[in-house]
Amino acid sequence: MILKYLFAKNEAIPVGSAAIFFGFSSILWFVIGTGLGSFNAAKLAFPDFVTGTEMFAFGHMRQVHVLAVIFGWISMAFAMAMMYITPILGNTKLWSEKLGLWNCMMWNIALATGLSLLWMGVTSGREYSDFPWPIDLGIAAFVTIPLATNVWMTIIKRRTQGIYTTNWFFAASTFMLFIVFLVGNLPEYFHLTGLTEAYMTWWFAHNILGLWITPVAAAIAYYVIPKVTGNPLYSHRIGHLHFWSIVVFYSTPAAHHLMSAPLPEWLKSFASVEGVLILVPAIAFVSNILLTMQGKWNMFVENIEVRFTVVGVLLAIPLNMQGGFQQTRSINWYIHGTGWMVAHAHLALLGFSTFLEAAAVYLGLQTLMKRKLYSLTLGNLHFWLLLIGFSTYWISMTIAGLIQGAGKIYEVPYIDVVIAEHPYMIARWLGGTMVFSSTLIWLYNMWMTAREGTVIPAGRMPHELAYER
Repeated sequence: MILKYLFAKNEAIPVGSAAIFFGFSSILWFVIGTGLGSFNAAKLAFPDFVTGTEMFAFGHMRQVHVLAVIFGWISMAFAMAMMYITPILGNTKLWSEKLGLWNCMMWNIALATGLSLLWMGVTSGREYSDFPWPIDLGIAAFVTIPLATNVWMTIIKRRTQGIYTTNWFFAASTFMLFIVFLVGNLPEYFHLTGLTEAYMTWWFAHNILGLWITPVAAAIAYYVIPKVTGNPLYSHRIGHLHFWSIVVFYSTPAAHHLMSAPLPEWLKSFASVEGVLILVPAIAFVSNILLTMQGKWNMFVENIEVRFTVVGVLLAIPLNMQGGFQQTRSINWYIHGTGWMVAHAHLALLGFSTFLEAAAVYLGLQTLMKRKLYSLTLGNLHFWLLLIGFSTYWISMTIAGLIQGAGKIYEVPYIDVVIAEHPYMIARWLGGTMVFSSTLIWLYNMWMTAREGTVIPAGRMPHELAYER
């Protein structure tokens, strides 16, 4: 049905079509990404699982999993949130539903092409920027520019006097994503090698998280909590402190990723200090959202969107405590190159950001489709499977990382370390498989919501009807 609107006039396209298209695309990519993650975890837990086929080797599958999650699930959920929330906060319509639909279709095509090439072994070989350069340019042209154009033009065409905190983050992040994508992939465009290549690779990886994933996820919380609870944001000044301190402290040189490399010592020290200072925006964000919940904590139990949002916000506490202090030389020396880093990455992407994105997709799809959630029971099952599965993964990999760090420091034979961490690899697989199961349940629930969900009366919101029969 969406395809017929690609060549229709913008005025003839129903409001919210692009956001709905992005919402369901993001869930589908989440199913694919977590399915690949479960498969990869099984290969680490059971070394004889699916051997002898090059395309199913861990080295092929791992990068496909990572980029399917980052550019499929996370980034498409962000696009959905932007196309749903930005017009509402500007008291206007999305600047171009047609551009949004084309953006989503080209995004799916570019991502599917890029991941297929990775699966076949066509890769840049640089972590997080694994796509070959034609795909990078395709993503820059057909993904980042149309998205940024739609968001910026919608904000410019707003019918409100000011710009709310959420739209500040949306506008800045779409602009920075384009810059990070172009600059971070310079090693491939100009065949840079050696230390320059390594440094630019980790500058890209760090800033994709710091200037795209972290601020956009936070922006979602700034919208969902006041909207659903009915409480005004506790402090707009703290929101502005959060915004500007993200810009100043999170856009670090990223040299803390290469502490053992022969980079200038002043650059590594500067990156470490800046890294610890990310606690400033983190504390501002968490305190602002939790104080906004005053008098409405009962909704944490009663409302699924609030529950997902608050859990995501709470996970920002260990995320930023880890992120800040593991960038110091003493801690980095111990945990660098271990499973601790894998656990930390999943705390950011599967914990903090995923719970906030899920809240946006739940609220946005129900509101735009004007349909009440098909099954609250399945929604709750999704939440608990995701939370327990993620927690199992994070805790097991953190322990495995500490074992690996100790083995490295005390020069324990490698095979003894592998044997010691094996139970935690099994726990990792179990946790990842629970997460994959939760995404299948979610996809079914949202599909049934679109087909058979109770119609929401005009003037009502889905969270107001959650417990009505």
